[in-house]
Amino acid sequence: MISRFVSVSLLAGLLVASAMTPAAADDLSQLLEAAAEADYAGRNIVVTFMDGEATLEIIDVEHAGSLMMVESPGSESVLESGKLSGGDGGGLVVSTWNASRMSDRYTVESPQAVRRLSREATAIGILEDGRMRMRLVFDDVTGTPLVTEVYDGDGTLFRFSSMIEMDPIPSKLYSAHGHYSNEFEVLVPTARHSLPVTAAGYRLADAYVGPDDSIQGFYSDGLFSFSLFVVAGSAESDRFADAATLDLRGLAYKRVVNPGEMWVTWESSGNTLVLVGDLPPDHLEEVLAELPQPPRRSLLSRLWSGIFG
Repeated sequence: MISRFVSVSLLAGLLVASAMTPAAADDLSQLLEAAAEADYAGRNIVVTFMDGEATLEIIDVEHAGSLMMVESPGSESVLESGKLSGGDGGGLVVSTWNASRMSDRYTVESPQAVRRLSREATAIGILEDGRMRMRLVFDDVTGTPLVTEVYDGDGTLFRFSSMIEMDPIPSKLYSAHGHYSNEFEVLVPTARHSLPVTAAGYRLADAYVGPDDSIQGFYSDGLFSFSLFVVAGSAESDRFADAATLDLRGLAYKRVVNPGEMWVTWESSGNTLVLVGDLPPDHLEEVLAELPQPPRRSLLSRLWSGIFG
């Protein structure tokens, strides 16, 4: 939940603080500023394609003023000015955070006129090394973000998010907000940590101290982001009970692919690490290569895994 909160609430700010050519930055900034101020409600489908399989989720979204309500089967939350309120009565608040400038590895295409949901819209592409990395579509009248496409390094579609129903007049957001608790757990920044400052082009924007002296680092390259949680000792979570094994260069990780983000866990130097983020697969592999690594598996273990899975 923390990762979704941070990713959704900071996306516009991270992109606006870009370091691109003035014309391209202006086009993208204007579209994102309009989206941040838009009033709308609707249903959104999020699909992630990974290893020949697709995971999907349909969520209800309402956005008005500084509030956004997100509802999916079994959960709901409200985002507001650095706060996340959950339907279970709990909440989180980030006391401070730092925006990240968009990496200069990205460039922006000129906007193009398109149609989406039978409405006039504007599409704009973000490139990395001349290849499409992300494509965004915004409604011209309301500023509503309609489509987000994220591509892997080989040009294949990795994640697709699209409004499938859209109403420019949200009806229940403020009335529904009243039942959420005003009690929040505060994420307090800390400078006492040993987190890497950078990882494959991603920079550590903030670090927070959590329960039991755990540490959460928030990394971003201005377009994508991830949180890295470090817990002392060997920590287990039911989330990874049926997780697939990700084998990278003879190193074993546990990975769970959700429609909106990936979860990866491993142990290193007596700590349990969990990465949660929206990284495309090629970026994920590059990041993991520069973070503290799990112990290398023996040749016999790798052969056994290759034969029996």
